[in-house]
Amino acid sequence: TLVIAIRDGRATYSNIRKSVHYFLSTNLTEIHVMFGAMAAGFGIPLNVMQLLWINIISDIFPGLALSLEAPETDVLEKPPRDPEAPLFSASDFKQMALESAVITAASLGAYAYGAVRYGGGIQAGTLAFQSLAFGQLLHTLNCRSDTRGLFSRGKLPANPYLNIALAGSLAVQILTLVVPWLRGVLGTSRVTLPDAAVIGGSAVLSFLANNMLKR
Repeated sequence: TLVIAIRDGRATYSNIRKSVHYFLSTNLTEIHVMFGAMAAGFGIPLNVMQLLWINIISDIFPGLALSLEAPETDVLEKPPRDPEAPLFSASDFKQMALESAVITAASLGAYAYGAVRYGGGIQAGTLAFQSLAFGQLLHTLNCRSDTRGLFSRGKLPANPYLNIALAGSLAVQILTLVVPWLRGVLGTSRVTLPDAAVIGGSAVLSFLANNMLKR
């Protein structure tokens, strides 16, 4: 009973860190994208409805699903944490800032492509919005562990809640590409196949880069 209690207590603490890590890093990304684009003279890439959509529709359920992760296999092999230590250390915040910078760079790259090709406006904003939304959704997978990634030997326990939340959020995000009235609400435009490739490439590249930057 004592062993199970320690395991579950450590897992609960770790899961709180995972969810908060995800929400902090993704919200920081949105701030970076807005200020980065304006500082570069590209104008405002995202409107209010797009920011609300990302925070309320796209991100919230995958982020909450991280709090339902099963205990990692080595949870009892780690030394006890200092009860006086804060939830996140300075190195943790640096890691979040680095992850945010990677997703920001990928999204701004897509936005710059749209600005060059279309001269800015709704088309460029659509590329920034979609790249950021898909990039943040994939980032959920990176937040499942501070150290384990795609190429790690040890695999993480399955999380069916995250699978459902991520699949649902990705499906809803895809609808914003194809449903006209959703595009009208969000202030986005149709995307061409090259545009879709840029959006997908931006999201996947930021995911892979952050996966390789794990401590």
